[in-house]
Amino acid sequence: MNDALMTLKREINRLDFNQDEQSRLRKYFAGNIEKINVVVAFLPSYKTDDEKRGFLKLLISTHAKHRPKKHTAEELRAQLESVKLDEESDLLLESEIKRRKREKEYRETVNIGLKAKFSLSGAEPSTFFTTQMTNPILNGRPLELTGPPITIYNRVFTKFLEDFNSIELEVPPDILEWVMDIISTSTDKYLNEDGRMNNMGEILSKIFGTIALTSYGKGCLYDGLLTAKVGLLNAYIGIIEGKNEIVSGGTDPSLQAAIYYRYYWSQTVVEQIRDCCCVPSFIITITGPWICVLGGIFLNRVVVQPLTDIIPLTINIRNEDQVNRIARLFQALRLAFARLRNFYNNLNLTLPGQIEQRYFPYLRSFKLDGRNVNFIYIEELEDNCIRTIWKARTTNMENNYDIVVKFVKNYNITAQKICSERGYAPKILYQSPTDEFLALGKYWMIIMEFVGISLDKKLNQRDIRPSNFIYNDVKLAIELLHSNDYVFADLRLPNILVYDENERQRAKLIDFDWCGRHKVDKYPSSLNKSIQWPTNVKPGTFLMKEHDIYWLGKLQECLRCISTNR
Repeated sequence: MNDALMTLKREINRLDFNQDEQSRLRKYFAGNIEKINVVVAFLPSYKTDDEKRGFLKLLISTHAKHRPKKHTAEELRAQLESVKLDEESDLLLESEIKRRKREKEYRETVNIGLKAKFSLSGAEPSTFFTTQMTNPILNGRPLELTGPPITIYNRVFTKFLEDFNSIELEVPPDILEWVMDIISTSTDKYLNEDGRMNNMGEILSKIFGTIALTSYGKGCLYDGLLTAKVGLLNAYIGIIEGKNEIVSGGTDPSLQAAIYYRYYWSQTVVEQIRDCCCVPSFIITITGPWICVLGGIFLNRVVVQPLTDIIPLTINIRNEDQVNRIARLFQALRLAFARLRNFYNNLNLTLPGQIEQRYFPYLRSFKLDGRNVNFIYIEELEDNCIRTIWKARTTNMENNYDIVVKFVKNYNITAQKICSERGYAPKILYQSPTDEFLALGKYWMIIMEFVGISLDKKLNQRDIRPSNFIYNDVKLAIELLHSNDYVFADLRLPNILVYDENERQRAKLIDFDWCGRHKVDKYPSSLNKSIQWPTNVKPGTFLMKEHDIYWLGKLQECLRCISTNR
């Protein structure tokens, strides 16, 4: 057997192509030894398995689109050069493009963090919002700059929320006694911020331990920093920022603390820690006698989110419920700092593969048929910070495969299973049990098979063939749901997957987030106002089967236009 042919077969088997891809690769090469020799010679140009897999996928996708004539060896080499995965190529794998975008944004975030000006003007609304246009902190200011839920990136945030919201949390007597001190201290009158924060820092250090006042540079003055050891390095587990009163200073302490968080974690001295986790920290803002707790993580962008409301310490101390709530707040914080300190103390800075995975949620395994399946995240499937859905790949199976990992508040598993049993939706592989749902901050982790790409992306690529079963498959899926009294509700192009089967394009439904019972369940409050929804569809209105019929008509019209314009 030809050595190149043996190498090619070995690589195809090793790179875990599915059966359909293997069939298309066999058809592409069709025993053409010259073509095999040229392609095998190109394989070493790609350093990683993902790049090699992508290169071969690119060949068969190009072949399927263009049905090229037979090439000489020289012509084939020229063709392969044109699809090489280099910086200039227009055919870079989507996952590679996203990886580079992620790293570019990460470098930008670090650079802007290092250059941040720590005068009060940095957190003034006009200055802050100008910076948000180019190098944003994902803190919901403005609303479109909201980040993913931080509870899916580190368990410590959820544990804090569970403790704070549990009336059964055991609060020791020393905290109950101490609470009276902080209530009294916070409600006093102070001439300036220094006076207030010096007194508050002294009180807080009694339960949280030493509150550092280390400075990294000129103008970097803050009100307190709690640290933990990672070997010889210091990790920042808590940032405290305060204002004397609500009307003083002209800045929002939560904005200033977010800027500080980015600055501290952008320093070169903590780069080794930042490279292997999302560096979670708690942020405490104090404005007069008002306190708020936020959480911060460092992904490609910094994400800062409030974990509590703004809590008044101006209470009636004879109201036990109010006193106990404040006591729970600080006991929950004390426990949270202990957990976060333990997290950093035990952080292994030498584990391989951490740099790339640090951008993704902390759960990286699931149970399937009684077996623990490990996976790594590959890429985001949506270019939207709040759409928590990723493509991933298993790592410990005999034949590893791609999966979709999604974190959602609501999901209609039953409806998707009805469709998947008939081939009209991807197969569900896993759904979080209740304890995991709670541990993720009341988010379900849903894992399903990875099938094809969305119809809107196919349209953008102009890759819809005249002979397809897309509309027919979607129509049958909707009819199946309706026969079970379900409404899909969000039948737009991104929620339709297109895949190849026997050289025909087929379709499956995805995103059963809104799917519900006809005239029983309702549309969410977050309807996008820029979309032309069916008549009478508004936030909180009932799901109706006729709404799916409306979208089916739109789909048919869209596909007809494509066919007509060819």
